[in-house]
Amino acid sequence: MTAPHKKSKMTAALLAWFLGIFGAHRFYLNQNSMGVGYILGSITFIGIFVTGIISFVDFIGFLVMSEEDFDRRYNPHLVAYQGRPQVNGIQNTVYVADEIKKLDQLFQDGVITFEEFERRKQMIMNQ
Repeated sequence: MTAPHKKSKMTAALLAWFLGIFGAHRFYLNQNSMGVGYILGSITFIGIFVTGIISFVDFIGFLVMSEEDFDRRYNPHLVAYQGRPQVNGIQNTVYVADEIKKLDQLFQDGVITFEEFERRKQMIMNQ
């Protein structure tokens, strides 16, 4: 299994600008259902106008969004937090997606409650 590639904020912004009415930026960001919505919305003249406005708002949003926020939203597999103590002077890097996956497995196995799952998930996401 290969690791997903890092999505580029500038690529997403350019796709929103040039091909936004067709949802190309949403397909690029692996939001395929939203991309299909853009395509279906652009079938009519009014739909092209509406998807054009929405994609312009997306374009501006990508430009003003910080790299950190973009990565947190669209590259969660790359966002790391320093949630574990140092071992022998080496800081462990823990990936958010991996930790949430472990938490979900604990919840599915009945080891922790839903409330505990949500509490721990928030702790991971906020670090």
